[in-house]
Amino acid sequence: MPSRLNFKNVELGDRDLLDKYLKKESGFIGEHNFADLYMWAYEYKSMYALYNGYLYIKMTSPEKGADFYLMPFGDRSGFCETLKVLIDEGKRTDGKLYFCFVSRWQKEIAEMVFKDNINLVLSRDFADYIYLSEKLIELKGKKLHGKKNHLNRFMKDNEGRWNYEDLDDFNAEEFYAFQLKWVSLHNPKEFEGETAAVKALLEARRELGVKGGLIRLEGKVIAMTLGTEFNSEVFVVNIEKALPNMNGAYQIINNEFAKRNLKGYKYINREEDMGLEGLRQAKMSYAPEFLGEAYEGYYCDKIC
Repeated sequence: MPSRLNFKNVELGDRDLLDKYLKKESGFIGEHNFADLYMWAYEYKSMYALYNGYLYIKMTSPEKGADFYLMPFGDRSGFCETLKVLIDEGKRTDGKLYFCFVSRWQKEIAEMVFKDNINLVLSRDFADYIYLSEKLIELKGKKLHGKKNHLNRFMKDNEGRWNYEDLDDFNAEEFYAFQLKWVSLHNPKEFEGETAAVKALLEARRELGVKGGLIRLEGKVIAMTLGTEFNSEVFVVNIEKALPNMNGAYQIINNEFAKRNLKGYKYINREEDMGLEGLRQAKMSYAPEFLGEAYEGYYCDKIC
């Protein structure tokens, strides 16, 4: 059966076209954002198709080596019909489709249309961490007392020796160089996709409206962060890195970047933890306002 969906690679020039569909989806799922699709195109082989006024996204899991789909983007009034197009895709793939980064309303309609043929469950590993920007800026309250202490200790111990810089044309290459330095202290192969994502963000920083910041200690970069706007209320921190065993480095880049760049946003989305326990503990330690819901699961021709 020929497919009605003609998928092509997500490229930078597609931004305005895809945004017409993506911007109609409200919520806090970072992957419902062009910058995320574009920056992770190397790792996840992001592809899209347009059909009957709707946007379809297909990606490939590097862990599973299998394709997965986001739910279609467009007007909600015709959402049921768009799902039937995906049923045809399922028939071309042994009657099975894997969905990821599904919002609550998409889940509810998909279950109404597919009934027992779909099984979508809440994904804790892909739940985005959502914070009130004022809390990350002010670090007030008992829950954030420890973060404030780390911040104050860094400033006291390094008084006159550190400075913050926003991303610009003069220091952009240092962000990428720091990413390479950071992965060299960990596992370069494991972070190959992330390094490609950092490079993509930096090279397309003007087109994507990327904001970034770095911390220098005695002239040397010890921490950096990069992010993009999701909408007028939400900013997504896509990348944050600091040298290991550098007390207060993560706290200082987090706070300085938020203070200088994110006061105009109500929320800061620090994305998911991917099931990594250390990352989960670090993100929970900042007392998120809530976790953004994301569902995943399978559609099957037979009952799931």
